[in-house]
Amino acid sequence: MSDGPHRSLPLRPHWKTLARRAAKAAHSPDEVAEALPFALKRELLQAPLKAIREIMCGDTLFPSMRIEQLEALRAKYPGVAPANLAIDCAVAAVSNGIMGEEGAQAAVSAALADTMHSALRATEEHYQREASPRSSSYVRQRLDAARQKVNCGALARELLSGNTPPKQRAVTLPTRKGVDEGPPL
Repeated sequence: MSDGPHRSLPLRPHWKTLARRAAKAAHSPDEVAEALPFALKRELLQAPLKAIREIMCGDTLFPSMRIEQLEALRAKYPGVAPANLAIDCAVAAVSNGIMGEEGAQAAVSAALADTMHSALRATEEHYQREASPRSSSYVRQRLDAARQKVNCGALARELLSGNTPPKQRAVTLPTRKGVDEGPPL
């Protein structure tokens, strides 16, 4: 455990990076805040965002047909949690009468918010079990500060923009390699 509880965090590597940044005082609050949208994008890029957008913006007049198309899309992604979550959010948007581009953005925004909530809660619970009370409180404060800076609507628009291939939208976090690029003094 000398490397910290983030090593044993039962989440994907991008969430471990966020936890490591939140736990270490060497990382500024801005660095923690930049890791959260990165992790969210990496998570939601596993969902069929383009297909969801096409279904939501399709020319179908009946909501039931849109829901059927979304459920057919779900069958293509068995066991992929981000895909199922995004499809669930799209079905909820259609059920609430939100369709088109607005419905696609609402669905992806809701999926981002739900993903953020569950991942940050899992991280906080893990730190409460594995770290000291002081350390877990510190991590919670830094994650809460990062959470407040995230705009899920803007992230949803970025993910749905389609300007770049999905795997290139959120490749890596910026790293600081030189002495001059270290933490502020």
